[in-house]
Amino acid sequence: MAMLPLENVRILEIAEGVAGPWACSLLGDLGAQVIKIEAIQRMDQTRGQKKPKAGTHFYPNGEPGDQPWNINLTFIRTNRNKMSLTLDLSREKGLNLFKELVRVSDALLTNMVTGVPEKLGIDYTSLKKIRPDIIMLTSCGYGHSGPYARNVAMAGSMDPISGHTWLRGYEGEDPLSTSYSSHTDSVNAATNAFALVTALHHRRATGQGQHIDVSGIEALMPHLGESILDYTMNGRARNSIGNRHPQLAPHNVYRAAGDDQWVAIAVRNDHEWQAFCSAIDEPEWTRGSSFQTALGRWHNREELDRLIEGWTSTLPSRNIMSRLQHIGVPASLILDNKAVWSDPHVRASGFFELVRHQGLGEMEMSGLPWKMPATQGAIRLPAPLLGEHNDLIYTGLLGLPDSDYRSLIKEGFAGTEPLDRAV
Repeated sequence: MAMLPLENVRILEIAEGVAGPWACSLLGDLGAQVIKIEAIQRMDQTRGQKKPKAGTHFYPNGEPGDQPWNINLTFIRTNRNKMSLTLDLSREKGLNLFKELVRVSDALLTNMVTGVPEKLGIDYTSLKKIRPDIIMLTSCGYGHSGPYARNVAMAGSMDPISGHTWLRGYEGEDPLSTSYSSHTDSVNAATNAFALVTALHHRRATGQGQHIDVSGIEALMPHLGESILDYTMNGRARNSIGNRHPQLAPHNVYRAAGDDQWVAIAVRNDHEWQAFCSAIDEPEWTRGSSFQTALGRWHNREELDRLIEGWTSTLPSRNIMSRLQHIGVPASLILDNKAVWSDPHVRASGFFELVRHQGLGEMEMSGLPWKMPATQGAIRLPAPLLGEHNDLIYTGLLGLPDSDYRSLIKEGFAGTEPLDRAV
C-alpha cells in the first residue's frame, strides 16, 4: 500500500470544539499521527457532560449510556483518525511529560485562548528551545495580537463579528431572524490544516519550524470578499438579501411540488434566460417587456420569482433540476440531512465510510473531502475513547516504566474516566 502524504508526521493537538479538532482530523486523513491531549479534569467540551440527562440530542436515540463522554456525536464527527492521551497540564509533572512529547513530535496545534500557552510555558518561544524545528499553530478567534486578542470566541461569536451574520438573513429582516451558524469553525479548520501542511513543506525545504497565527474571523472574511470590496471601492455597505443575488435574476429558492420540497435556480445571462423560458414552454409572461433584459429582470425580481414559483410548485424538485441542468441552467435540489445521505450521486461516489466504534458499533460517517487515487486515505481510526491510547503513548512512545505509568494514573495525571467536576 502506498504511503499517505503525512504518514511520517506526528502532530500534538490541544484543542476542543470543532475548528482545532476538525483541522487535525483532516491532517489525520492525510496520514499524520495525531495525538489529542485532554485531561480527566478538563476534557474536550464536545464530549459533553459526564452525567447528561437522558433524551439529550447528541447521543444515539437520546441515550447517553454508561460512558457518554465517549459517544457524543459531535465529538465522534470531529475527532477521527487520532489517538487520545489524557495528561494534566496544570501541574509541573504533566508539563514536563508534555515537553517530552514535543521533543518527538513535528507540530502542535492548539486553539487555547491567546495568553494561555504563555501562562503554561508552552508558547512557541518556549517549545522552540525544546525542539528548534517545531511548528506551532495557534488558532484563536481574534488571532495572537490586537485589541481583541484575548477575547474568548466560538463559532457563534466569530460569525457576526466577521460580517457574515449581517449578510445571511432575508431582505428587510434584522439579525434576530438569522439562524446560528458554525460555518466559521469549518472554514477555520480547513485554513488551519492548509497552513500547517504549508509549514511542513517549508520545513522540509529549509529545516525551519515556525509559529502560525490563525485568526478565525480573518479566515472567514475572504469568503465575503465581494462585500468588503464593494465597500472599499464603492462605499456601499451591503444588507441581507436572502437567496437572491446582488446583480442576477432569477436567482432564488423556489417551492416545488410536495411537502416542504424546494429547488434553487440561478440564471446568469440572456442565453440561460432564453433556455429557461424554453424549458418552461415559454408562457406568455416570459415575453413581457419587463423581463427582456438582465436589468429588467433584476428590477422586477419579486414579480419574476412569483411567476417562476407558479411553475416550480407544480413539479417535483428532482424533475425541475434535471430539466434545467439538461439545457445548461444551474439548478439544484435542496436536501435535508436524510436526503443527502441517500442521494444517488453521493452513494455512487462512495463518500460515506463504514466505521466501527467501540462504543457505538458500526455506523456510516462522512468520508474524506478529496480523492487521491495514488495515496487515498480513509477513516483508519474512529474517534478515540478518552485516554484510549495512554498505555501505548506513555510506555511505548515515551518509554516510561510500567510503575511510573501506574503512578500517573494514581496521581490523576492520566485516566480513562473524567472526574465528576470535569467540563
